[in-house]
This record gives sequence, C-alpha cells and structure tokens, in this order.
Amino acid sequence: MTETPPPVRMLTFAAWRDSAPHAAGAAGRHYVTLAELLVRLGGYGLGLTWKALLFDEQPHPAFARMVREAAGAGIPTLELLAMEAPHLQAVDADFEGYAGGELKVTLREFDSSSWDVRTTDPWILSELRRHYPDARPLTADEWDATN
Repeated sequence: MTETPPPVRMLTFAAWRDSAPHAAGAAGRHYVTLAELLVRLGGYGLGLTWKALLFDEQPHPAFARMVREAAGAGIPTLELLAMEAPHLQAVDADFEGYAGGELKVTLREFDSSSWDVRTTDPWILSELRRHYPDARPLTADEWDATN
C-alpha cells in the first residue's frame, strides 16, 4: 500500500511590518528578511540545507555569493545565517529548504512586498501565522503568478 503524499499548502504575508515603539524612539516599519524567517523556523529550520534562486538581474554581491555557495548540496541554516545576504532585502527570490535531499519548504520573496511560503508541513504554516497574523492562504494560481 502506498501512502498519499501530504498536500502542499501555501500562504502569503506582507514583508513590510509596523514596528512597536522602542526605548530609543517611535514606532516605524521594518522589512522581514530571510534571516528573520529562518529564526522563526526555530529548531525545525536548523536541520535544513538551503538553495537560493534569485530572479533579480543585478543582485547585491552578497546574494550572488550566497547563490554560488548554495549550488550543489546547499548551505546549512547556521552557515546561511552567518552570511550577509539573509540580513538584506532581496527583490525576487526563492529559498528552498531541504532535509535529506527532500524539499520541505520554499520561502519566496516577491517584489520586496510579500513572502510566499509553500510546504507540506502544517507546523511551518502554523508557526508563521502565529508570528505574522496577516498571513492568508495562497492558491496555486497565485503562487504561479509570482514566479
């Protein structure tokens, strides 16, 4: 008997967030970076290796380095977090997280305006909804339109 693979689920949320007021000043806005999302994945994300696909023709040199180093087997999460690129704003990119050669999650930075997430793991979506309450389901057609 063969098992039915779990369904692919997707969501989207705004990349620009309102910041809470802090001791040094007023509230503002901040951009959700890849580094922030990797931290949100916690221990789950630590076991993943990452590949990066950038669709921007003129990426920041840090992103070009990340793409080169992610070619092949990919970059472990902690090594990726130590790089400059995950802390910068990209324009259009896919970051694919693998465990044992199996794709577990795709984090898509779309037009510097949203993050789109595709996975078969409901925990990932639940965790991201907890941190980004504006997250909403994304259809396959919407996913395809952002590529």
